Amino acid sequence: MTEHQTVSPNTIGEPYPLQRHYYVRVIPAILIFMVVLSGLLWIAFDQVTRHIYLEQAQARADLIVDSIKDSAPDTWHTFLSGHATDADIHELGIIFKEEIERQKLLSLKAYDLRGTVIYDTNPALIGTIETSQSLREVIVSNQPVLFRKTARDGTLAYEIYAPHLDENGNLRIIFELYEEVGYLDTLLLETAVPAIVVPLVLQLILIGVLGVLVRRAQRDIDQRTDAIGQLSQRLQTFVSASAMSAARNAGNLDNIPSRKIECTLFHSDVRDFTSYAEDNAPERVVYFLNDIMTIQVKIVTHFGGDVDKMIGDALLVRFEGENAQKRAIDAAKAILDAAKRASLARGLGIGIFTGQVISGAIGPKSRRDFTVIGDSVNMSARLCSQAQVGEVVVDTDTVKAAASKGFSGVENIQVKGRAQAIGVQRWHVSALDKSDSSVEGGG
Repeated sequence: MTEHQTVSPNTIGEPYPLQRHYYVRVIPAILIFMVVLSGLLWIAFDQVTRHIYLEQAQARADLIVDSIKDSAPDTWHTFLSGHATDADIHELGIIFKEEIERQKLLSLKAYDLRGTVIYDTNPALIGTIETSQSLREVIVSNQPVLFRKTARDGTLAYEIYAPHLDENGNLRIIFELYEEVGYLDTLLLETAVPAIVVPLVLQLILIGVLGVLVRRAQRDIDQRTDAIGQLSQRLQTFVSASAMSAARNAGNLDNIPSRKIECTLFHSDVRDFTSYAEDNAPERVVYFLNDIMTIQVKIVTHFGGDVDKMIGDALLVRFEGENAQKRAIDAAKAILDAAKRASLARGLGIGIFTGQVISGAIGPKSRRDFTVIGDSVNMSARLCSQAQVGEVVVDTDTVKAAASKGFSGVENIQVKGRAQAIGVQRWHVSALDKSDSSVEGGG
């Protein structure tokens, strides 16, 4: 048996993977958003908390100054002028120590505008020069700053630089306060964590609720897609593969474009069907037609033909592409052989003709038929009308192109619609009885 073309079944569209997209795209996007939002909220709360804490630290430094002014105003004035004696430093040290204990500070320093240590809880450091960038920033900006560092005793603490300005807004002295991190961290956690956790929990609940809705929607989509697929499969049994292909390829276009093609047309018809229909019940007639159409459709599909339409007891098939003529003739021989073996109540006659046709959608948008039209279609029907039971009539050019064997000699017949006679050749199923070989290319 020679090679032949087969028609791939039409595939039904898969349901939209809403649930997969939700888990693969939406949830990761939401989680990334939550992480980014949490980070931004934490940074924002950290900045706000630091700002509040720095204001409190500045207020503490001011309280220290107020306490000194109340207890030793002259000594404080002498201290600021840079002429403090050891007795003045001792007196101020007592006041500073009291403030350290009262405000629960780890340590306290005081710098002049040159960065010289003018007071330290460690007397040995008084008179040394501090060159840190943090202190320089305070001297330049007159704004308090806060840093996290380890104190002398190894305790993790916040180093706070708080400037003191006089009544005219001039920087006079910078205090360096050390405080344990617990207070600020507690303040940050008490404000930031609830503000971050609550939205996160709500978003997680939203993800769960959306997940339930998406699963339900996916079930509904799957059911609808399955229903549409089943309907589509049923509808495909009513139209040709060419019609389905043209509809898919048209995309969003309202009009399916027509095209001029060359193909081999196969036209079959039940002989003496009218009398059979008159003598038998409708159910039996339909049963007979289903049997004979099933045989034909199965075989022409096997040989790569596309059923264009069924008109009562007639069948129109088109063969396109490579070896179209040979495949059409082989299909006709196989059908006539199968019909004979099935011992059906009526036999078939077949006509085959190769020529140009116009393939396209015919009719209004509300009800169209995708088919082939043209003189070649009429010629295949005319040749079919010339065929006897179990016979196929083919134009000579098609027989020659197919290089098919077993045909009779060329005869010229006059057909309706043609001024000149057309050369045809005949093949009858009885030819199989005269040969031990199987039908060439038969399925």
